[in-house]
Amino acid sequence: MNATTLHSRSGRIMAIAGIAFSIFGIFALATDSLSVLLVKVWIYIWFGYVSWLLFWNPSVTVSNDGVTVDNIFRQTRLNWSAISRVDTKYSLSLETDQGIIRAWAAPAPSRYAGFLASRTESKHLPESSYIGQGLIRPGDLTSSDSGVAALVIRRKWEALRDAGLLNEKTQVVSRTIHIRYWFLIMLSVAAVIGFVG
Repeated sequence: MNATTLHSRSGRIMAIAGIAFSIFGIFALATDSLSVLLVKVWIYIWFGYVSWLLFWNPSVTVSNDGVTVDNIFRQTRLNWSAISRVDTKYSLSLETDQGIIRAWAAPAPSRYAGFLASRTESKHLPESSYIGQGLIRPGDLTSSDSGVAALVIRRKWEALRDAGLLNEKTQVVSRTIHIRYWFLIMLSVAAVIGFVG
């Protein structure tokens, strides 16, 4: 299995809108004096960066080695043995002995999405998708970001589980804080100075 990286489809649209607004703002500032541009441009750069950070960058990567959840500031890598349950109540959530990892890139749809779903979306899902009597959560619908991510993860996880290849003794969960956290702080300070100045 090659690595599959998943992003929020609606998030990508919001990121493009936010970045486009930032670029428009910078061009509008460029018509003013250079001193105003140099002071105020940081507000628009901050807005564009936050749009990218919140909506474009987060991802879920599924590979033979495990799952990598890249959230806004933190990246979590876990191997297949570390996953005890996959849930989609509010977003894609991977339950482990060390806590629950929620994926910002795979939000669940609204509760009303279930009313608009077709019957075919709830068929042929992995058995761990069902919560009883053949029912699934709206977050498991394959038309949702959480449903697509859960489907890819459950298929691989169930295949490994059924083959007896998951081992509690080899659970690995590692977390890393990204440098983009510190970059956002510096950019926020510059934006505040530009706003006040």
